[in-house]
Amino acid sequence: MEKRLIESKGIRTDEYFIPPFELRKGELVLIHLFGGAHFYEMKEMLTDIFTGKTRHENVNVFKPLTFAENFKESRLERVFNPVTVGKYLKRNAALYDESEPGIFEENGFSKKDKVKNLDYSQKKLLSLYSVFTKTSDIVFDLSGEGPVGALKTFDFVKDQIKNDGAAILIDWAGDDVKDKCSKCITIEWLI
Repeated sequence: MEKRLIESKGIRTDEYFIPPFELRKGELVLIHLFGGAHFYEMKEMLTDIFTGKTRHENVNVFKPLTFAENFKESRLERVFNPVTVGKYLKRNAALYDESEPGIFEENGFSKKDKVKNLDYSQKKLLSLYSVFTKTSDIVFDLSGEGPVGALKTFDFVKDQIKNDGAAILIDWAGDDVKDKCSKCITIEWLI
């Protein structure tokens, strides 16, 4: 039996219930929240729990996950000194050699490209790639991505975790990927 990373006995509030689940090595669990004004607040709350920043009485985090943050650049930096892909990786990834990662050729960008010129999906992949150089256990979302980019990002994560990794996808548009997940946990609204 694979190593258990997270055990949730269910998260209940006056408004919703997220059913119990476990996350084990090799699994990709979708937590389907549905769209709406609540999404970002709930995603942040769940991310804080799964990364170990916040404790919840019904959730045991045996190994904290890492959240793949979206790329952010200050306006000043974007105008006067835009970050290149190479500079971003130097700051955020644990690279051990100077070879070009496969993610570049597969997605049409190089170390010299400015991150501000990449599309949203490419930025998401770059962020995920840098996280996967440090850990194989992550929390991620697909917000802001179109259908093609979201599937590409999902497939990238699924490929990265197949050898001793695990992931939780917190998303509202899970219909395209829920059949590819190990488990699909759907929020139950109580109001």
